[in-house]
Amino acid sequence: MRFLAVLLSLFSLIGLGGCRGETAPEPPASPPVQKPEQEITSGGVTNKTDPNAPKVIESKDISDYSVNFRLNGEWSPGHKNVFFTFEVKPGESGVLTASESVTGVSAPADRALLDALQAVIDAYHLAGQNGVYKLTAGIDPSEFGPSTLTVHYASGETLTFTVNNDPYEPWTRATYLVFAKWFAAQGIDALLPPELGKMVTDIWVNIRDGDKSYFYGFEGEPNDREEAVFVRVRNGETERVPIRDTQRFYDNLSTLLRDFELDKYDAASPLYGYEQTERDKEDPSSADIQLTIRYEDGHEVSVRSSAEGTMEDLAWMIDVLFDYFDDQFPNR
Repeated sequence: MRFLAVLLSLFSLIGLGGCRGETAPEPPASPPVQKPEQEITSGGVTNKTDPNAPKVIESKDISDYSVNFRLNGEWSPGHKNVFFTFEVKPGESGVLTASESVTGVSAPADRALLDALQAVIDAYHLAGQNGVYKLTAGIDPSEFGPSTLTVHYASGETLTFTVNNDPYEPWTRATYLVFAKWFAAQGIDALLPPELGKMVTDIWVNIRDGDKSYFYGFEGEPNDREEAVFVRVRNGETERVPIRDTQRFYDNLSTLLRDFELDKYDAASPLYGYEQTERDKEDPSSADIQLTIRYEDGHEVSVRSSAEGTMEDLAWMIDVLFDYFDDQFPNR
């Protein structure tokens, strides 16, 4: 019960929350620290929040940036459940440089990076946490240790807050993706998650479209398929066809799927996620699109959603899959 109480206390404390050329001015000095609201350090909450810190930052011109956080899961190869530290600061030569301490990557920053970071700050209303310093004692520091964001602006404004880390925090996920994709664009892929396996080993899809329904998939287990039966159910009418060369079937399917960005649906990576309705979350089996794709390396794409955005994102891929599946049957 004590552990539960501590967790509840923690989650009540945590809120939800790119570059300007090759050089940047020295960061402005931080404003004077105001007298904290309270300070309790003996086994409870340490609160050094500045009540006078502005909750609106007018500038969008970041001069330097730093943040540390831990995210749950495998976020980049060999770095599972670690605290990442990202910085965008002038280097020894004065060139504004982006870096990450765990992977050791770095590259000269540019406007695109800082603009993207500012977009995350705006989207998750992080300025509303400015001045907050609240930490709950007695919680596993390897997961819920201090997480600090500090941003200096060319205007002299500063955004900074420190809270217990939340490994599922949406704004830190968004921040990670900004850096991971930006570094990848510079030819550095150390922050990207492992790629999906190239070869598909199993697939099934179930679609509801108003009063129509469609299902495609194999009978039996994937490893029992030197010759297998492929099933199509359209509006309640079931048809079966033998697939004598399943290797060729999956080779062709794998080639087709490479044209689509499926990383965001990778169940082994918490990087993305996809849109779902409340009904989908309560009962995934009722979702309008139900799709599972398994790869030879163990990765799995699994979608259960009725959300309009997800349906639109996957519509082209579903059309391509259905065309390929229907080609297996004598009667398309």
